[in-house]
Amino acid sequence: MPLPATALTIRGGCNCRAVRYEISVPPISNRPIHPYSDGSVHIPFTVICHCNDCRCASGGLVLAGICSATHMVRISLLPRTSPMPPLQTTRVELPNDDAERAWVPAQDVFRPSSTLDVPADSFLRAYKPSEDVTRTFCGRCGTNVTYSRHPMPDDWPEMLDILMGTVDKECLEKEELKPDRHVWWGKGIGWVKSLFDEDGREIPKHPLARLTDRV
Repeated sequence: MPLPATALTIRGGCNCRAVRYEISVPPISNRPIHPYSDGSVHIPFTVICHCNDCRCASGGLVLAGICSATHMVRISLLPRTSPMPPLQTTRVELPNDDAERAWVPAQDVFRPSSTLDVPADSFLRAYKPSEDVTRTFCGRCGTNVTYSRHPMPDDWPEMLDILMGTVDKECLEKEELKPDRHVWWGKGIGWVKSLFDEDGREIPKHPLARLTDRV
């Protein structure tokens, strides 16, 4: 389902909490319109992506993501001198230290260029599968966190796509975060797509990335 029309905050981060983020979603009247839609889809929006690049990079059969404008996101990066969390401790047991952390706008790190301005002493690491695409992950626990493309096409804001598996459980459990469409459906794996056809919940399917085109 689409994100609610009211303002909301979505928090998350990597498995060891060395990388944390917060998405401040404004009321729908202040959200940009998706340039490749019929005008009814606003940014941020949630998707299930079936492209081969996202499948391989995430290690999952599909990738669920929150496609956000970069200016709506802030990020907190622990220094590399930070101690490792105790072994055999699950993510949900780690203490919430968000209030004590230092935060910066994501635009300070994910600048509109072909490189990242990542503090050298942080755990955030980047991989560039192509000249215009950057994927980031935590160099300590290995969690894949973001996807970004520079430059963006005309009419788009700078975007930062965040992998939904990194969203905090208490946020992710809310019904409003259910992905509201499939993208790159035309590139998906047949038997994987059949699982979604059988789940009884029909959401739009788009053959590639343009939301005006439907399967």
